[in-house]
Amino acid sequence: MRQVLLAASLLLTSSSVFADVRFVLDEAYPPYMMKSHGKPAGILTDIIRAAAARMDANNYLRLEALPWPRAVKLTEVGRAQGLVGAYYQPEARPWVQTYSEPLLIEQVGIYCRKGIANPDWSYPTDYKGLIFGNNFSFETPGYQFFKMVEAGDITLEEALTTEQNLMKVNLGRVDCYVQERLVAEKVIRDSQLDNVDFIGIASEERSMVAYPKAWEGPGAKAFIEAFDATIIKMRQDGTIEKIISGHTGS
Repeated sequence: MRQVLLAASLLLTSSSVFADVRFVLDEAYPPYMMKSHGKPAGILTDIIRAAAARMDANNYLRLEALPWPRAVKLTEVGRAQGLVGAYYQPEARPWVQTYSEPLLIEQVGIYCRKGIANPDWSYPTDYKGLIFGNNFSFETPGYQFFKMVEAGDITLEEALTTEQNLMKVNLGRVDCYVQERLVAEKVIRDSQLDNVDFIGIASEERSMVAYPKAWEGPGAKAFIEAFDATIIKMRQDGTIEKIISGHTGS
């Protein structure tokens, strides 16, 4: 109850300061984020919308689904106030001032073409010499992975979508690909990819809203604190779990 009252009082401040808060998200990351009939959709979209309704913020919190590289850049330069679905990656995104409460926890899996990797391999060190696919501007494979890419120990080929990358694995054009499990396995199932093996878990990541350093001031602080209080309450009362179940059927 104290959190709810705090959120309400903070929102009186934030709503009076903001004419517009712009959150951007990926348009091609189902079931978490996507564009459907020209509008944002998916699990994270529904979580943000439910939070906005509780905060009475629908009149100034705007969601926009874009290609991920554009969403990242808009947030970095301050043209968007929040990047939805960001992981905690301070080395890759030093422009982030703070992150929201986790919206959910994602499991990041390693997927390789059949016969190329072993489940007992240590990630990423044992994958030296292989070719990996990745989505443009995705930092999902992790800091150590990209250090190996910089050193020339792993070759990286990027494509725009999960479907494109997994198709390249299936066809043998790249060896492996690292992606969130629900996202990857939906594509594998829907596209009937029979030459792709799940090897293991690379990491578990908190999916959050990243706020840029370019967005500052008392109104920004009030909004961020009110949003966090709302997400905590939604987690406690089961709202987030119900949203996830509604999309996954679990």
